[in-house]
Amino acid sequence: MIHRSVMVCLLVLAVGFAGVIRVPGDSATIQRGLNGAIAGDTVLVADGNYAERLVWPSRDGIVLLSEVGAEGTVISGNDSGRVLLMNAFAYTSATMVRGFTITHGRITGSSGYGAGIWCLGSPVFRNNRIVRNILWGMGYGGGVYAQGAPLFANNLIAWDSIWNPGGGGWRWGGGVYCEGPGVFYQNVFLENAAYDTNAGGFWYGGGLYLAGSGIVFNNLFVRNRIGATTGGIAYGGALYLGAEGAFVANNTFVANMCSTAIPSGAAIFSAHPRVTVKNNIIVDNVATGIAPSGGGIACYPDSLDTLVCNNNDVWHNTPQDYYGCRPGPAALSLDPLFVIGPEGDYYLSHVATGQDSTSPCVNAGDTLTMTVPLNLDSLIHARTTRTDTLPDAGAIDIGYHYEPHQLTGVVAAPVACTDDVRLPGIIRGMLYLPQDGTGAQRTAGWLLDIGGRKVMTLRPGANDLRDVTAGVYFIRSAEGRTRPARKLIVTE
Repeated sequence: MIHRSVMVCLLVLAVGFAGVIRVPGDSATIQRGLNGAIAGDTVLVADGNYAERLVWPSRDGIVLLSEVGAEGTVISGNDSGRVLLMNAFAYTSATMVRGFTITHGRITGSSGYGAGIWCLGSPVFRNNRIVRNILWGMGYGGGVYAQGAPLFANNLIAWDSIWNPGGGGWRWGGGVYCEGPGVFYQNVFLENAAYDTNAGGFWYGGGLYLAGSGIVFNNLFVRNRIGATTGGIAYGGALYLGAEGAFVANNTFVANMCSTAIPSGAAIFSAHPRVTVKNNIIVDNVATGIAPSGGGIACYPDSLDTLVCNNNDVWHNTPQDYYGCRPGPAALSLDPLFVIGPEGDYYLSHVATGQDSTSPCVNAGDTLTMTVPLNLDSLIHARTTRTDTLPDAGAIDIGYHYEPHQLTGVVAAPVACTDDVRLPGIIRGMLYLPQDGTGAQRTAGWLLDIGGRKVMTLRPGANDLRDVTAGVYFIRSAEGRTRPARKLIVTE
């Protein structure tokens, strides 16, 4: 077991000779820690809830890092303003925010910008949860407003929104609005919205509005939406592309929606014909209204011969899969055969991992070739679409790839054995999950086999694994993708 004190020592060693300011040890608040930091310093924050509205100092090269990760380290705006402002000047990638929940930012007014984060330049955001932030009125970026070329990787961007119940005006980027060539990879955009209850207005990009020639690579877009009950124009339920040269590859778009009088591109809307969209899975997205078009991919003006649209699986979208563009070489329109895996619902079926059939998306992708600013082929081959978490090998699988998981626990059934992580706790063949006073009948999660099939429902308190057959399993929390899954080996 790696104790927390050891983890902190490793983090300190990782930053070399740079200064480390500990919160709350050296500084009572995160803001004071940032104010006292210089280029090269790390502000290292202990777990806890911090009710702060942060203003980043006008110095580049500061790293804001949590000790225990996003779930245990919360920065809340308490619905009284923006959580994090980083617009003193154009920061570089030496400036980083890693391992925080950034939540309950709220901006109210006629034109708002980024209730969770407003950043300038190319700072880096990794392993954060940017959730439940809201612009109340018109504006740009319910969760994030970015000017420049930031990098967002391994973040959960969920339940952020722009609402304007009176109707009219514009709401662009329910989750993120990026005004520049930003890079977005390995993020989950979940249930973000730019939506009104009355008619009129313009709604673009429920999950992400990308206004530059950036990269959208290996993200998962699920149930994002834009529009209103009546009237207005809604483009890009999940993703709106507003500039030439955008590169969109190996993402999965499921059940995104745009609905109003003129909705188009429930998954992807491109306002420019010269973009690349390849190796994506785009299924069950819906555009609905008086004149809906392009439930899957839509482009305006029409780009029948200029939009690169290769090796995508575009299937079962309403009212049609393509509008203003058409499938390119090696395109599919087939059920991708999703299965449940250790970290979510969108792994691909593989006979090799115990499923009955293999998804048509397996080995159906094209090479990505890009090496700057990211080596995309290398990154995708380090990840997995398989429920046994083996990395993608050979030809690239289409769609979103999950991160493989390392072994986190071993239990011998029925022989006594303890695991090497704090949660779940495993003693003498019993799996102990925390109780919170809500009652033992509440579902805490599920034990899944290597094929993604449910073996048993887990409850708070003691769960008896002594009769579980030896093998490899995954423990999936009832909160699903917002918590990491754990790999479990049961031995005789």
